[in-house]
Amino acid sequence: MAGAPVKALSTEAVGSLTLREQPSPGHDGRVVVRSAVAGICATDVHLLDGFLPRPDHPFVLGHEGAGVVASVPSGVTGLRPGDRVVLYSPLVCGRCRECARGREEVCADPRGQLGFSIDGTFADEWSAPASNLVVLPDSVSFELGALLGCAGLTAVHAVRLARLGAGDVAVVNGVGGVGLMLIQVAAACGAAVLAVADAAEKCAPARQAGASDVVVLGQGGSAAVIAELGELTGGRGADHYFDLVGTRESLEAGIDALARYGTAIVLTSSGDLAGFDPRAMLLKQTRLIGSLAGSLADLHTAVRLAEQGALTAQIDRRYALRDATAGLARIRNREALGRNIIVW
Repeated sequence: MAGAPVKALSTEAVGSLTLREQPSPGHDGRVVVRSAVAGICATDVHLLDGFLPRPDHPFVLGHEGAGVVASVPSGVTGLRPGDRVVLYSPLVCGRCRECARGREEVCADPRGQLGFSIDGTFADEWSAPASNLVVLPDSVSFELGALLGCAGLTAVHAVRLARLGAGDVAVVNGVGGVGLMLIQVAAACGAAVLAVADAAEKCAPARQAGASDVVVLGQGGSAAVIAELGELTGGRGADHYFDLVGTRESLEAGIDALARYGTAIVLTSSGDLAGFDPRAMLLKQTRLIGSLAGSLADLHTAVRLAEQGALTAQIDRRYALRDATAGLARIRNREALGRNIIVW
């Protein structure tokens, strides 16, 4: 049974958001969470603008969320009202081969995802299965916690796939939400991190996250970036390249910047890689890995890193729910210097 009405930010048409009232979510076997913070992700912009498929309007965006458990359905153990929690947004079967191996991000029988196919966290209250909620330690803020549920776990997952180790040199191309978390996770593993930014204004957040040097993509394009990264690595090249740009140019530049037996990890794609030439990979014996979000175990690791102080939140702007369209616009216009969040 749904409760009293709550406010939610809903897509009413492509590119349009409306603040409206809707019933508070009922249990239906799920835990109801009262929102404290919701992260505004670039993926939310893609969904809003119609670049990614989403359900029919109206639909509530938001897949990053942290808050306080408001109510727990009968029979659920391990959570109680008042607990501070962060959301793991994909709903998975829990029974397939991949789920059994702790690879929920590639579940063979997914049941949907909050903010993608099920109403998400841009609301005063939302609900999720108990298995999709991870308790936040008191020392981890709601602001940081919300971001761990997407950017944090994605960064942990990519670093694990890369098999990054202490003393390695890692290049992170793209210093948005995930990139800033990636820099921190790689640095926590003992790597020297070089960042590539598309604007000089993004150098400070990258250095604050732990990058020892930041290369700015300028008029010289990728060739100049490769040359500068070569100088910074003493001509040897990097051990790992994390691509958060996802173009043919960015991937080819990354592979050129790698040392022999280096690893290129692709976390996004603009869809223009069809003409990619793999010869440079063959000559260097490069590993090319795709990295998709992360598992529930990756989220637990991200929470532990945050508890240890190895992960922090770099906030660009804070918005009330009614003003969140301004945060989406900053991301769309590539103006964000850190993360934009909705706070209650």
